[in-house]
Amino acid sequence: MILDLAAVCLLRDRSCLNVRKAGTDHVILPGGKIEAGETPVRAAIREASEEVRLDLDPDALDYLGTFDAAAANDDADGIRCAVFVRGWDESWPHPTPDHEIVEYEWTPLDRCAGDPRQAPLLVDSVIPALRNRGLI
Repeated sequence: MILDLAAVCLLRDRSCLNVRKAGTDHVILPGGKIEAGETPVRAAIREASEEVRLDLDPDALDYLGTFDAAAANDDADGIRCAVFVRGWDESWPHPTPDHEIVEYEWTPLDRCAGDPRQAPLLVDSVIPALRNRGLI
């Protein structure tokens, strides 16, 4: 089974916000399944609100791309994920893990490729796309 997902990549300096769900080892971008009748951008916004209590403006998110990747937590055969990107706004409150999230981290994008906790989506697709766009 391939999961249709949406996620948001929030950038601060050369790092991005990642979360870890309860009972898992990998850290992943805030995001999740696209619900019936929901657009990918709305799903990404909903998931960011549920997982780290951030209210994001859809007009401030840029579409980075839709990527196929291995499922990080072995809960599917693979994923197809629409990723939206936005720079971190220093006026925002610190992310607060919520819902099924037990922790968050700022992942340094220049040094995370060898970290086995990192999701294939980030390492194999998102980082190269960010580089191609000149965002990191």
